[in-house]
Amino acid sequence: MSPSSSRQARSAGSKGAAILVAGILIHLVLFASLSLRFLNPFADDTTHRRGQGVDFYAVYQAGRNVLDGVSVYADKPEHFVVPYNYPYRYHPIVALTVGTAANAVTPAVAYTLWILLGEALLLLNILLTRRLFSDPDRANVGSALWLLFFPLYVELYMGQFSFLMASLVFWAIILWERGKTPGGDIAWTGSLLVKSNTGLAVPVLVKLRRWKPIAAATGIVAVVSAPYFVLVPGSLQSFVGNIADPLTVPTIAGNQGFAALVGIGWLRLGGLWPESIFEVTKELNELNAALPLPVSVWSLAVLASALAVTVRARREDWIELLVLWMVAYFLFYKHVWEHHYVMALPLFVVLFWRRGISAVSRAIPAWVFWTSFALAALPTAFIFIDKEQVLVDPEYYWGDAESLLFHLPKPLGMLLLFVSISVALLRARSGQASQTPTDPETT
Repeated sequence: MSPSSSRQARSAGSKGAAILVAGILIHLVLFASLSLRFLNPFADDTTHRRGQGVDFYAVYQAGRNVLDGVSVYADKPEHFVVPYNYPYRYHPIVALTVGTAANAVTPAVAYTLWILLGEALLLLNILLTRRLFSDPDRANVGSALWLLFFPLYVELYMGQFSFLMASLVFWAIILWERGKTPGGDIAWTGSLLVKSNTGLAVPVLVKLRRWKPIAAATGIVAVVSAPYFVLVPGSLQSFVGNIADPLTVPTIAGNQGFAALVGIGWLRLGGLWPESIFEVTKELNELNAALPLPVSVWSLAVLASALAVTVRARREDWIELLVLWMVAYFLFYKHVWEHHYVMALPLFVVLFWRRGISAVSRAIPAWVFWTSFALAALPTAFIFIDKEQVLVDPEYYWGDAESLLFHLPKPLGMLLLFVSISVALLRARSGQASQTPTDPETT
């Protein structure tokens, strides 16, 4: 190696190390804010919701309901043991396991332990990421991606379960890519038991003709959940209702999905949005009735596009295809909150890793990758447009420009990434890109 090449290698290595150090320092700031709360003004969910740990307390209360013989989905249980919570929305198994176990200690202690578990998952994911790269510099940058991500703060603050699900998806992709299909299947099935979002992997598994894991996962979820739904009257209706409820004006407030962007854009740019919060309340039914058409058309268009790409894509590009479907979630689903963006974290890490070994991932322009990551990782513009003295959410007090400024950036980044992955996959099919097959059935 020439002296100039050696200097360039050392310079690149030092840049990667510097990025990792910056990531560690930023994450320490995020972690400190869980106690000191100085970052709360940067997010709607940490400013205008019921309180810290609210989503975890829903699981804790559901666990208490199990111990009391009450439905985990009960709105007003007799023994309310948490300071505040939102309705329980998960599969019964989460309440039967995590929820009941959490009741061995106080709600505050259980929430603290949940945060520590999240940190342990973060460390494990970083260690696994480092093993994906032979180049130390790229390993440092890939590791830093996990740390340079503000939505992770919102996730931990709310006590959410999205990062657990995202971690299981990350493990599944690595195990499948390494040819360890049983382990990958188990990780994917586990993610379905935490949240149903990863059912979006099914079209890819169908493409690969992997019928057994689809059947096994479906059977396991049914066996684990069905007995509870049968034995506890009304529980199935409550669970399905959480999924089937349509997008409404109240659920647009704080929403960071593209479907919500379409909805609020339709109302505001279409001249339907009233001039005051009092008129919004008065016309709420009419506003809600105006949402289904544009949102449904958009969501169906996204799903149809993903299906079309899936049909055309090569089987060997299954990793990028899986990433495409997971990105589609942010575009078509009705309830996408800022903390949900932690589910995009493993997708960015996987694409960064694949850029070194896959022509399809390399075909995604670097500016697209880093722009999408930055928009997903950075806080929204919320701190600049928040209205402190509000009756409900500041959405109702914002002007059209303020509302769009809040809702637009993150979904736009996901759309940009979705389109770029789609184009890369279709070009690969046309022979404009090539890579070594990594079908999980053949490796």
